Formats: sequence, C-alpha cells, structure tokens
Amino acid sequence: MTTATAQRTDRPAEVEEYRNELQATYRYLRLGIILLTLTLGFSVGMQIAADGGSVLPSVSAYYYTPARAVFVASLVAVGTCMVIHRGRSDTEDVLLNLAGYLAFFVAFVPTARVEATEGEAAAAIPPDFVAAVTNNTWAIFVVGLGAFAVELLVVPQRERNIDSRSSRVAFAVTVLAYLGLLAFFLLARQTFLEWGHGVAAIGLFICIVCVVGINGVALVRARRAAGATGAAPWLNRYTYGFLGMVLSAALVIGVVRPLLEQWIFVLEAALILQFLGFWITQTVERWTVPEPPQDHLVPG
Repeated sequence: MTTATAQRTDRPAEVEEYRNELQATYRYLRLGIILLTLTLGFSVGMQIAADGGSVLPSVSAYYYTPARAVFVASLVAVGTCMVIHRGRSDTEDVLLNLAGYLAFFVAFVPTARVEATEGEAAAAIPPDFVAAVTNNTWAIFVVGLGAFAVELLVVPQRERNIDSRSSRVAFAVTVLAYLGLLAFFLLARQTFLEWGHGVAAIGLFICIVCVVGINGVALVRARRAAGATGAAPWLNRYTYGFLGMVLSAALVIGVVRPLLEQWIFVLEAALILQFLGFWITQTVERWTVPEPPQDHLVPG
C-alpha cells in the first residue's frame, strides 16, 4: 500500500475523531452553563440558610455577602459560555452574545446596597467600590470591542448570510447596544453607577426570554414543514416555556410586587429556573446531534 493510499484510508478515522472532539466540547459547553447556574443557586441558598432563612431583596444583593466570589465568577463564566455558544440563526446568536456580554456588567457593576438606599440619598454603590467598577467596566468595553472586531472580520466560518434581513438586524442591534452602553458610561457616569446594573440585568433577562421564544417559533416552523397544520404546532414545549416566563414576570410585577419586599428576588429566581429548565431540555435533545441542519428560526 502506498503512502498516499494509507493517508486516504486513515482520513475517515481522523475526521470521526475530530467530530467526536467537537461533540464533546459542545456537550461540556452546555453542561457548563447548567453547572455554573446551579453553583450560583447553591451558594445563594447556603447564604440564605446562614442568615436564618432571611432573603435579601434581589439575587444581585448577594454581591455584598460571602457569596460574592461565586456570584461574580458564575456570571462571568456563564456569560463567556453564552458568547462562545453558537446560535442556530443570526437572531439567536446575537441574543446569546448580547446576554453573555451583559452578564459581565451584571457581575462587575454591583447593585445598590440596602443600607445605601435608606435615609438620605446616597451613591448607589459604596465609594470604595467605584474605582474597581470603573476599571472593570473599561476592561469590558475595550475587550468587547476587540471581540466584536474578531467576530466581524476574522471568523467568517460562522457562515452568516450577510445579505439576510436577520443578519442586518443582528449587526445593527449589536452595534447599537454597545454604543448605547458606552455612551451611558461616558456621558452619565454617576447615573451608570446607580442604574447600570439594573439596566444590564433587565437586558439580560429580556435576551434569555427571547431565546426561548424564538426556539418556540423554530419548532412551530419545523412542524409545519413536516406537514402539521392549524394551531397544533404552537402547542410545543418551547412556546409553553416562553409563555411561562412572560406570565410569571407579569404575575410577580403585577401581584407580588406590592405585597413582598423581595419581589425582585422572586422574579429573578423564577426566570433563572425556567431558563435553566429550557437549557437542560435542549441539552438533552441535542446531546447526540450538536449541529443538525439550520433550524427554522425567525425569517432571514
């Protein structure tokens, strides 16, 4: 057997090994988000138990407790995984990227301390945290700009159709979100220190709710392409998940908010748990097929 023939014979085995490595990496990435979210939940739960069952007004308030390191590390790691994870359409991809990017702001720009909001008006975060927040925020913006340039210019293998409507919208949303946050930081620094965490957290939750929603639409279109008609395609697990997240948010804001001081904690916990359920379900579904054909997502 010649050397050339031997190389051709060995190539299928090399390709299969490479595919197995990609599949393993895909699984670890999805599992990482699950395990990191559980780590955050466990850490916050331990702190609640240590406080005798007393719950702070929000999950973010645990930044000022012994759970701080896990809070920051989990958010940064989950955000990184979301950015790395490739969405199956331009729309899903930009939502995951934006959610991951905003997670850095949620981690590095703390919420107001409870005692800082009582009595006379005070800075949203303690003065000794301002220098660290400013330093970290600049790092996010500078490296974020570099990452965006790499995504746009150096990584063409993402196989985006730059002429599609969704691709143009995704590009515009990414640019506007980045410029909006940068302008907020540069032109209204004190307001950013007071509200930057909240704005980033709201944006993060909107993104993950939308990710669930567009996967519901994807499943509807896939079922219709398979011959289903009427309203039946809409009765799917992802549509239910999206509606559950929207309705739970409306219920907490409309009903629980006037009754419970910790309503933000309840809202955040509800949305995180539901998104975790969605992510686990999708991980199980895609365990053996990490890259099937392009899903029928929102129009391009």
